[in-house]
Amino acid sequence: MKDKNLRIVILVIIAVLLTHYGLKLYQAPLETYTWTELLINYAAGFIRRGLIGKIAYWISPYLSVKFFLSASITLCYLIHLILYSQIAKKIETFEWALFALSPAAFLFPVYDFDAFGRKDVFLILIFMISFLLILKNVKLTITLPAILSLYQIGVLIHEYALFYFPFAIFLILVCYRKAPSRQLIFIAAAGVLFMLVNLYGLYAFSRRYYNLDLIAESWVGLIKDYDLTPQSGAFGWMGIPLKDGLQPVFDKLSYPRTFFSYIAGMALALIPSILLNARYRILDTLREEYQSAPWKLYAFGLILLVSLPVFMFGSDWGRLTNLFSINIFLSLVVLRESFQSENTAEVSAAGSHFYRTAAILMVVLYAFTWHIKHYVDGDHIALQQGLLFQIFHWL
Repeated sequence: MKDKNLRIVILVIIAVLLTHYGLKLYQAPLETYTWTELLINYAAGFIRRGLIGKIAYWISPYLSVKFFLSASITLCYLIHLILYSQIAKKIETFEWALFALSPAAFLFPVYDFDAFGRKDVFLILIFMISFLLILKNVKLTITLPAILSLYQIGVLIHEYALFYFPFAIFLILVCYRKAPSRQLIFIAAAGVLFMLVNLYGLYAFSRRYYNLDLIAESWVGLIKDYDLTPQSGAFGWMGIPLKDGLQPVFDKLSYPRTFFSYIAGMALALIPSILLNARYRILDTLREEYQSAPWKLYAFGLILLVSLPVFMFGSDWGRLTNLFSINIFLSLVVLRESFQSENTAEVSAAGSHFYRTAAILMVVLYAFTWHIKHYVDGDHIALQQGLLFQIFHWL
């Protein structure tokens, strides 16, 4: 009961922070990058990432676009917390709290307001619903079509969804491993086809419609008596000249302080996943399950490696770290449930008080001493000081 109350308190605190920043988003000027990205729509033709803007376009005659989108985004953030409480309810409170308070998880858009309200909020909702379906072992005839549909919607919201789709396919293949081999082969083939068709479609459509004027025209009439100005960042990387698209990434690679600060942030983001796996030996159990067919493990590895090239095409490495940390941690949670992995880190009665004290101290230090910026350019540092440093500064 004590642990349950602690979890509720943590979720309520995060929910209050997210609601506060939802109000801040509503008050932010439309010229900010977040709003210009959100409002791209199909009014002037097919433009990538236009689905959310199209829905707002349909709503605009009846409801303020800013209110509708701010409320929808805030609601999505709050649903994330509800789904997390359902997906991760059976894991130990230490790892649960460490991830919940991770600056690379739910608090990521709070620490860096420039990341608040980005379309990632809708993608994370899609990830979590998909993982919940797999966790609950819903029938394959429902799960597979539902996940394909969800990720297809995600691709129309933001192409990043496509690069996290392999996590869903991997979990289906493992968690439904007792299904007939013919079904599993079909699922793998359907996943590959889904990726290829969407990659080709996004690239082809983007080349055809890569036109700054069309994006500006898509905003016309969306908000009465308001003209938005195009921002180059809102056009993404698919369909634009390769050199232009990769230049921000090369910039990061050429500045050691920028590159290694992101690497450090990525390592910090993985700590909850590493500790969760250490407690339940999830990956060891996975290897034992497939020891008679090791080629399947290599196949799973190749499936997940498909996600990594997004780092070579996306310049917002902080956002990518946020999305990866959520996918990796929740994937481990789902695998733990599928394998019914037991806790291998039992603490003796004599050491329980010391363990709790050490766990609380670690959560505080981990959660409030650092955060990672969603994007930095030039020779800037992505890893930033957290709340504890700010408190010391105020004092």
